[in-house]
Amino acid sequence: MTDQVILYGGKLSLYSARVRSYLRHQRIAFTERAPGSERALKVIFPKIGRRIIPVVELPDGTLLQDGARIIDHFEASGQSRFSVYPDDPALDVVAGLFDLFGNEGLMRPAMHYRWNLPEQTPFVRHIFRDALPLGKNEAESDAGFEKLSGLLLTYTAMIGANAKNAAAIEAAYLDFLGRLNAHFAVMPYLLGGRPTIADYALFGPIFAHLGRDRVPLALMQERAPFVFDWTERMNAFEDIEDAVSLAWGTGMVNLENPPETFLSLLKYVAEEYAAEYAAHHAYFDKWLAKQPNEVIEGHRVFAMTQFELRGAKMPAPVKTYRHFLSQRMTDAFDDAPGTAQGTVRTLFTRCGLEPFLDLRLPRRVGWRNHLEVWEPFEAAQDQKRA
Repeated sequence: MTDQVILYGGKLSLYSARVRSYLRHQRIAFTERAPGSERALKVIFPKIGRRIIPVVELPDGTLLQDGARIIDHFEASGQSRFSVYPDDPALDVVAGLFDLFGNEGLMRPAMHYRWNLPEQTPFVRHIFRDALPLGKNEAESDAGFEKLSGLLLTYTAMIGANAKNAAAIEAAYLDFLGRLNAHFAVMPYLLGGRPTIADYALFGPIFAHLGRDRVPLALMQERAPFVFDWTERMNAFEDIEDAVSLAWGTGMVNLENPPETFLSLLKYVAEEYAAEYAAHHAYFDKWLAKQPNEVIEGHRVFAMTQFELRGAKMPAPVKTYRHFLSQRMTDAFDDAPGTAQGTVRTLFTRCGLEPFLDLRLPRRVGWRNHLEVWEPFEAAQDQKRA
């Protein structure tokens, strides 16, 4: 039992950044505790069934794992100052698209800049102290870092973030950074005057990896200062009314007449992420057709597929979690009234995003005992935003 919310997370973690920012903005009192703490290692992770962050421990002892589910808990509890789901049902679908892209679509640059550049190593070694068991001597800590970094280097290679593909990954990221900078030059948050789930999803990789680590931070400050300003808004406990915020106001994007900077970001998602998304869908569509109609545990990395990024053949781990996020977006679309669906369909067609609406799987991803699972067919309609 605790007397306030405990966030087991760390500055090293992009998924922790998402939750930390949300809790700060909502003025929800919390303590952030290192994942290498004794309670995390001996109590929290054994209960969760895996060593993963973020995890939130509520005052009554309830454990919540996964950023989306943590945010949804506080949204439903009445503790939030404002909802991070837009009131406009069409805008809610678009927020869901960026929730998917932010959590999954920027992993390659995030891992590439952190793990493939030797000049990053001293800072990375420093921030990973909190992930290692506390109280160890220097030799033990060094050995722990080598083991943990080895696992993450393996994953970095698994997603194709290697020397051969470095030019394509960096070009794609710098393209996105430039478009995002142009957008944040006129708008304080991704969808307008307040942050939504779209901002929190993007904030994870753009701040925790690409906005703190030495090399990409310098790139951001030099090439995209308005993105850097946005990371400061997202990190703040207080409301910030800077020049961009005051010029824009409190309104949200009008999807009937969206600004060009916003269209540019949507087109980027189509150009750079749709092929990977379609490859994942194709794998799971075939795989699910062969599975029995029962609950199936969905491992974080299920298999491997491949797609093309700027002329480079890119391997891609197939992950159940990606489809948990995408079904939240398609749920929002299916639940929207016809006029909102028409607005979204027109916008997505204009930007080449139709696959994100039209590629559907016959089974849904749910959660059992803090793990993603594929639900049986008959449970498909009972798992909305679970």
